[in-house]
Amino acid sequence: MNLKITLLVMLFITNIFASNFNATKLTSQEIKTLKEIKKQGEKYGLSYSLMAIAVKESSIGKYLVNVDSKDYGLYQANIKTVLSRQKAKNTSWNRNKYAMRLISDFNFATKNAIAELNYWKKIHKNDWKKVWSSYNGGWKYNSKRARNYSRDIAIIIKRLKRVNV
Repeated sequence: MNLKITLLVMLFITNIFASNFNATKLTSQEIKTLKEIKKQGEKYGLSYSLMAIAVKESSIGKYLVNVDSKDYGLYQANIKTVLSRQKAKNTSWNRNKYAMRLISDFNFATKNAIAELNYWKKIHKNDWKKVWSSYNGGWKYNSKRARNYSRDIAIIIKRLKRVNV
């Protein structure tokens, strides 16, 4: 019973976040950041996915550290995945080094998010619902949490396109 209540609360909170995002109330700094993300993602066809992930994951840079999940940066990249992609040994030094790069280096964080999206794009043969689900849930892309995440990304993209960031 407690698990059901917890899941319902989590679903409710996720739905509130997606429905509370108002693209017409972005600050000038948020618009500047989104435009830079859009520019970086254009040649990969990932502009709106990257922008929506930055909105969902870090509120466009307001929350760059999640100590519990060990996700860092604008796109909340998981440190173990980043270490693997960088072919770096999983040591305290490397975790700290790459976490700081994800937090402080926009280009590094963006390239990492692009690599992650391109990986899932290839795996899921451009099925965007699955790509976005996997960005959040990895191979558990069919979990309810990952599917809800994918739905939220789609909603955020629609809202971003309405204001033509």
